[in-house]
Amino acid sequence: MLKNSISAIVGIILGFIVGFLLTNSIAPATTSAPLAVNTAPVAGGAAPPLDPSQVGGALPPNHPSVGSGTAATSSGGASANAPTSAAAVSADAQRTMATADAATSDFDKQMEAAVAFYQAGDYAKATLYLERAVKIKPRDVDALVALGNTRYDAEDYTRAAEIYERALAINPQNPDVRTDLGNTYFIRQPPDYPRAIAEYRRSLQIDSRHEKTLQNLALALIRTGDKATARQTIDQLASVNAQNAAIASLRSQASE
Repeated sequence: MLKNSISAIVGIILGFIVGFLLTNSIAPATTSAPLAVNTAPVAGGAAPPLDPSQVGGALPPNHPSVGSGTAATSSGGASANAPTSAAAVSADAQRTMATADAATSDFDKQMEAAVAFYQAGDYAKATLYLERAVKIKPRDVDALVALGNTRYDAEDYTRAAEIYERALAINPQNPDVRTDLGNTYFIRQPPDYPRAIAEYRRSLQIDSRHEKTLQNLALALIRTGDKATARQTIDQLASVNAQNAAIASLRSQASE
């Protein structure tokens, strides 16, 4: 809704920019081939893909490590008493926290703090501010997907899936988020490949040429033993991008 004051307009623009930065920064998001993680949602970015040898739940090479900053409560929310990371005690972080904590109803300030802590690899602190932002604007898709991505990077795949579902209920036509939802089923332990495949197929109904979806679908089909369909999917992937780095590995696995 449009507002008359210049300050309100500036706030709206700032909110859009911050949301865009967050959704794109949240992509180590979605590294090498083949499980391509899109964890950079609505504004359109992509998280680094996982190598087949890493799909047991480990994060990709060069991805920010997950340490004490991923602590969570038993209810799934980040704990305010989570161990403090080095990032959280820096002068810049203290200023960012102070600004956000002094304006707990300011959506933009919570998002700015979330960006700062996500980029520092402090997922617990990022989660705290994202949860606050989502409480302010429960239907803000960028904030929801960013929260899902943070949960994903903290290896909390069950909670990430729940949050992606909330985002998709608001905007069901986003193949990136649909693919990330499929990835939560692919990578969790034990994997749920049929559910992952179902989500990938739903993503392809939105965009039949979505490269990361085709890549992940091929790998999931290989894992379930449906190599004939996997080879067809790999051919589709090659028609979209013949230079995709995962193709050689996928073809090798599908021919074994």
